[in-house]
Amino acid sequence: MKIALCGYLGSGCTEIAEILASKFGLESFNTSKIIGSVKSFEAVSRSGEVDLDIFVKTRLEEILKGDNVIVEGRSAFMLLDRRDVIKVFLNASLEDRVKHVASRRGIAVESARSDVIRSDEERDQLIQRFFNKNCPDVSNYDFAVNTGSKTFSKMAEVIANLIETAF
Repeated sequence: MKIALCGYLGSGCTEIAEILASKFGLESFNTSKIIGSVKSFEAVSRSGEVDLDIFVKTRLEEILKGDNVIVEGRSAFMLLDRRDVIKVFLNASLEDRVKHVASRRGIAVESARSDVIRSDEERDQLIQRFFNKNCPDVSNYDFAVNTGSKTFSKMAEVIANLIETAF
């Protein structure tokens, strides 16, 4: 099983990925884990420059040679062209996402709002750059889920049921 939990910052990708990874026995990956696995960027740099998006996308191709993987957050968007991956788009209202980020990071709501808006723009640009697609277009995904109306554990249960039923 290979799952990509794509979502805007604060939509619950990390929390839901942890629950699904436990339920299905999957290894979870995100951008931080992928970049943190590099001991030296010298090996991946070209003329002193490192394109982190290209590095992460290349590393994901290696990771996905195996099975039982869930990729969440920003990195998951890099899997939109993969047919062997179940792609789920998670989203919630801007206000719900801002509150979640502020709480999780222990920062002021206005700082969280700036982080969420900037992150949304970066994720939109990433999708446009790699796939010439619009991020929130639900035709890019197998399922789209609004995570703002229920707890993340309840939404993970719903997603698990969808996956078990459909695949």
